[in-house]
Amino acid sequence: MPNESDAPKRGRGRPRREGADQEILTVALEMLREKGYRDLTVDAIAERAHVAKTTVYRRWPSKGALVANAVAPMAAALAQAPDSGSLEADLTQLLTNTRELLAGELGPIAAELIAESQHDPELIEIVGAIIAPRRKLFRDVLERAVSRGELPPHDAEFVVDLLVAPLWLRLLVAHVPLTAELPEKLVKTVLDGVRAR
Repeated sequence: MPNESDAPKRGRGRPRREGADQEILTVALEMLREKGYRDLTVDAIAERAHVAKTTVYRRWPSKGALVANAVAPMAAALAQAPDSGSLEADLTQLLTNTRELLAGELGPIAAELIAESQHDPELIEIVGAIIAPRRKLFRDVLERAVSRGELPPHDAEFVVDLLVAPLWLRLLVAHVPLTAELPEKLVKTVLDGVRAR
């Protein structure tokens, strides 16, 4: 008489469909562009991606987490901070990259997510997680400049604020173009203020 160990074991649900994760993320980004974050629903994403809603929630615990994963590649930081040996050149490169992202397709999406985050604590964390790696690159460049003696010791976070805040101000409040010459102008102005006199 066969014992329990001889019985065929039942699998845990349906196996994952190859490529389903990327398909869900692609659909989420498409629908985010079409509808905006507030009107976006996991039900609608699941329907368009031809998966069950439970499939989406098994991978991402909330709409916010799903959107964060969909947007993250657009906002991806450089693998490492530039290190040309020139503080001004490295900061200008980083700020130019940031300007290009915000002046492009990411800008309106980031603006909406930041606006919605005022009413959604989860989104505050998501936006912060997207921005934090980019800020670290600026800090790395500034800290290297201090170690080279190119800058006096300073509050790196504050200097990063001085560099990037004008971009966000133009995007979110003033609604004026993020012009190509802005990064170089900002870097020169900020460095004039923080360099030893």
